[in-house]
Amino acid sequence: MDSDKSYMKQDCPEKNECLKKLQAILDGEATPEQRTDFLEHHLEECLPCYKNYHLEVAIRQLLKAKCCQEAPQDLIESIKSKCTEKLSS
Repeated sequence: MDSDKSYMKQDCPEKNECLKKLQAILDGEATPEQRTDFLEHHLEECLPCYKNYHLEVAIRQLLKAKCCQEAPQDLIESIKSKCTEKLSS
């Protein structure tokens, strides 16, 4: 993909819903249709969601690389909650 993202929407009117979709996709809970629609269509036109996707992937990869065991579920939920709060503001 071209590194110039100026053609993309600079704001997402559905950012809370998109964040939920993103988390469902990365958690493996989205349907193939939801995954395709979001990753191949929405991310191509929405810069905030594009950035959130890559940030979320990087965080998850970092956690997997640094943690030798699975993170406690309450920690995962706390991190998700804080990310949601931050992205919603």
